[in-house]
Amino acid sequence: MNFSEIIGQEDAKNLLKNAIKKGSTSHAYIFSGEKGSGKMMLAEAFAKMLQCENPGEDSCGECHSCKQAESHNNPDIIYVKREAGKANIGVDVVREQINNDIEIKPYSSKYKVYIVDEAERMNPQAQNALLKTIEEPPAYAIIILLTTNHNSFLQTILSRCVTIQMKTIDTELIKRTLQEKYHIVDYQSEMVASFAQGNLGKAIELASSDEFQEIKSKVVSIAKKAAKMDEAEISAEVSAIKDYNNQDKKDSDSKKSQGFIEQMLDLITLWFRDVLLYKATMDDSLLIFKEDTYDIHEQAENCSYNGLNNIFNSLTETRERLNANVNFELTIMLLILALKENLNDKGNRSTL
Repeated sequence: MNFSEIIGQEDAKNLLKNAIKKGSTSHAYIFSGEKGSGKMMLAEAFAKMLQCENPGEDSCGECHSCKQAESHNNPDIIYVKREAGKANIGVDVVREQINNDIEIKPYSSKYKVYIVDEAERMNPQAQNALLKTIEEPPAYAIIILLTTNHNSFLQTILSRCVTIQMKTIDTELIKRTLQEKYHIVDYQSEMVASFAQGNLGKAIELASSDEFQEIKSKVVSIAKKAAKMDEAEISAEVSAIKDYNNQDKKDSDSKKSQGFIEQMLDLITLWFRDVLLYKATMDDSLLIFKEDTYDIHEQAENCSYNGLNNIFNSLTETRERLNANVNFELTIMLLILALKENLNDKGNRSTL
């Protein structure tokens, strides 16, 4: 991975490249951002350029060190991971993989680079063990902590590291990348790019996910028929959503960036964002659900601005209830009932 291959994150790339050129790299970094934001790619590009035998504006990609880095066989780039089956990174991992190893000088490079993935999983004992090393590191050592939540670190860790916050990427750039590099069709790339909210990794994952397409189809079905659903249909829909959610929890793993219910609620929000946009502008080019324009038009005609506002409020309340562990079936039933009630409320179409 080279810096040039990373989409976006220009500020972070420039900061790291300039530090290498000037010989002013820090001994410890924190790369913070949500899953899929490119933390590992940035760390690997940084480590590769640090170890490159002929660095310029980027790593050369041709030298022995670069080829080792690309194949994850560079002995001076160490990936620190939690033990299999363990939820946290314990003190033994930090001692064995970092503290005890760091005293050994680099095998063939100028630096030894330690990349700690999921560093927020370090328990307090592990962080304290790492702190001792960060306070007095060998001149050749660079430690990079990758995290989804830098606030989980001790203040003493934070104060001794350079923190780089991953930035969101422009939706149009994500869309173009999906189309040009991954050959995703136009309407699908626009949907996924909008849904990913600036996270390219998430967009790439969703674009190839059959599960995401299935959830999208479920949401579109509910959104289209909610206004006409009777009590029995609502009950059946709630049961189906509950079963799907339970199965998703059973099948979930650490690679997932979002669960079924979160994706479902986000997609419902995007659907009614389309309804609101069309109602306000009458412009189809702004829509994400372009293949469902007829239904978007119909709902924009039949639902008042107040009704749409109530729907968005209901979605917010649904998230709050789920976070508070309110009964799942009741929460989803209340949401669908809110959709039904407000989609049938034409109100005053001419005013906000």
